[in-house]
Amino acid sequence: MKIIIHGCNGRMGRVLATAAAKELDIEILCGIDQNKEQSNAKAGFPIYQSFGCHELKTDVIIDFSHPNALKALLGFGILHQTPIVVATTGLGPEEHRILQEAAELIPIFQSANMSLGINMLCKVLETLTPALEPEFDIEIIEKHHKHKKDAPSGTTFLLIDAIGHSCPTHSIRSGTIPGEHTVIYSGPDEVLEFTHTAYSPEIFARGALSAARFLLKQKPGLYNMKNLL
Repeated sequence: MKIIIHGCNGRMGRVLATAAAKELDIEILCGIDQNKEQSNAKAGFPIYQSFGCHELKTDVIIDFSHPNALKALLGFGILHQTPIVVATTGLGPEEHRILQEAAELIPIFQSANMSLGINMLCKVLETLTPALEPEFDIEIIEKHHKHKKDAPSGTTFLLIDAIGHSCPTHSIRSGTIPGEHTVIYSGPDEVLEFTHTAYSPEIFARGALSAARFLLKQKPGLYNMKNLL
């Protein structure tokens, strides 16, 4: 499987490149990144600033970039009929709208969190919440490294979707915390807590590679971790 890493010079792009290099069935065709200042010189594959000047034939594009780059990415994918894994966080309503439109033409996999554990937690919350409400109050505490820009995180919104409604959230940005999410159910004289801790960002890279393999076999449509699981 040949892949292009979109956002290859970013934190997760570098992690993805390292994880992909360990897989015998994956070849990194090239990387795309608008930020030349942080060029991944030891990447071992060519890096371009944009899609525009290159006819790049690949099986799947994996995106760990920025919401602002999504429109150009989808345009390239549609033009070349290339499946795309969108692992970028911080997407807003407009980004989700254009994802829906693009998915009518090409296969797209989108998730705010690519880890198996967090998505299994979502399945638990979907079952648990109706059984405990309204007697139990629900809150979410999420922690990430100090360089993470979006707060609450995309994963927090994923958990809120699983709960089925908005609930109070508390965001911490400090140090080098890879990511921790705790969902608290507080009822009369008892408390349940569910915590997922990401000890390494490689779990998200491995999830993105699994999504890429999955997407190769799919028709146009918008897919997520529920489909993969």
